[in-house]
Amino acid sequence: MLLRHVLALLLLIVSPLILIGWFGTATLARQQQQQRDQLQELFAGRLRDLSSNLRPIAQRYETDLGDQLREAKRDLNRLAELRRSTPIVRSVLLVDRDGRLIYPRKPVVDATSETLWYAALSELARGRPIGEPDEALGLNSDSRSLPSIKGSIPRTRILQLSKTSSSNTASNTLTNTGTRWQSWFHEDGLQLVLWLPRSDQTATGVVLERGRWMADLVEALPASSSDKSGRYELRDSTDRTVYRWGDSSETIAPIQPLATVRMEAPWNGWRLIYTPSTDASPGWLADGTVPLLATLLALATTLLLLGAYVMTTIRRQMALAQQRVSFASHVSHELRTPLTNIRLYAELAKRDLDSETTSSSDKPNQRGRLLERLDVIEEESQRLSRLVTGVLDMVSGKGKLRPTIEAPDQIIRRVVESFAPAFESLEIKTNLKLNANEAIPIDTDVIELVLVNLLSNVEKYAASGKRATLTSAQTATLITIDVIDEGPGITKSEAKRIFEPFERLDDSLSAPAGTGLGLAIARNAARRHGGELMWVPSERGSHFRFTLQPVPFTEHRPSASQTKRP
Repeated sequence: MLLRHVLALLLLIVSPLILIGWFGTATLARQQQQQRDQLQELFAGRLRDLSSNLRPIAQRYETDLGDQLREAKRDLNRLAELRRSTPIVRSVLLVDRDGRLIYPRKPVVDATSETLWYAALSELARGRPIGEPDEALGLNSDSRSLPSIKGSIPRTRILQLSKTSSSNTASNTLTNTGTRWQSWFHEDGLQLVLWLPRSDQTATGVVLERGRWMADLVEALPASSSDKSGRYELRDSTDRTVYRWGDSSETIAPIQPLATVRMEAPWNGWRLIYTPSTDASPGWLADGTVPLLATLLALATTLLLLGAYVMTTIRRQMALAQQRVSFASHVSHELRTPLTNIRLYAELAKRDLDSETTSSSDKPNQRGRLLERLDVIEEESQRLSRLVTGVLDMVSGKGKLRPTIEAPDQIIRRVVESFAPAFESLEIKTNLKLNANEAIPIDTDVIELVLVNLLSNVEKYAASGKRATLTSAQTATLITIDVIDEGPGITKSEAKRIFEPFERLDDSLSAPAGTGLGLAIARNAARRHGGELMWVPSERGSHFRFTLQPVPFTEHRPSASQTKRP
């Protein structure tokens, strides 16, 4: 087959696979991403609900501590009492309008920790949020202790001032109670400061005890989760895990979080995170991948089978066309040989008859030559008839048996005698071991056709062995004939092809002439007679076995020996 035909078939197979694979992969990836987005939104909603559950803690701080700051006003004693009586309060702050820290006072004892803490509070005081008085925001406040809104700083100015902070200040957030949260990073992490700004730019505030409000957070979060498919975590702004619940296994550590929600003020920068136990990213065996692969595999198999069928059909058609051409040339050559002989010997016989009418001096010799030439004409006619009949039988697959009563050994000897001159010229000795002498109803033409083909192959291909052995055996239901030579022999791989029509092991110019039909015709004839023609493995030469069964019949034609001319 031409290379361009093979490439066209490969293109026919590969192109649909590439297009369908690309479309299926894109569709599958889109579906998997949609599923992941839906799953992510589901767990993000759960995390938002958890974050909302933490908001009441901050609101409680705002309400309780804001009221206490309002009641204490600028009274240092009351502020000190607030510090002593409230466990959640770590420090109470009072800042004047210039940002100087009035309370707590600078420590007298030169303690490193106290000095550092006071310095940090001083820096925090300078970065305090400055805002409008409580009344201007419509919030709960003590109107008797605060001046009027008139003359207050404009809101834009307040917002600008609220953004000014020290390097330790993360953010500040206005609450519904007029207080302001300020995120302050100090020591080991986030510190929460609740401020109550005044209209005169002074402010009071409290620094919450970190351990207390973290304990309140953990208490408000679930102690465990019925969902064992993943892990929930509360992480601070430095990405350290503060609290964890859910799946406690360590196998999910390298898996990327599926959903993340940032917490509301005052815990700015803190996050609630959900990490699944198994990777939620679409894998190559995710839902839909197996059906897609199965579909592609089925389509590929179908296209491959279709391509193989097309290629096989084309090759078969091309081989059949070549066989027909070869058949016509070879058969014409094979038919030409017996026809030439018939024509030649017919002309010689005619010449002998003409000479017999003109001269009567050598009548016995002329009569003998005439009979010999007529015998050759008869033999070549029978050979031509067998060849034509065999070809027709092979093409049609049908053939009618014409049985006669004759012993198989008698037929074998007659065929061997016809090859005697050719074998003698090639110095091939014939060894006969015959044990089928009982006359039975058989088709002599079938036996002769098979034996002629086998002995002809010995003459053409095994003459170098100088020996041919024929054996026969007979039972009530089967006759077996073996033809064995000592020539080059046939290999097992070649034996699979020798019975195929038009199959020749040697197609070289120096090879003996032939059509490659002989063994195919012979096997069909043997099978038509209820037997078989097979190749038998042997250590030396070639060994063919021919079997046939007697034919039951009521009428038969005379045997060949009975019709032979006297």
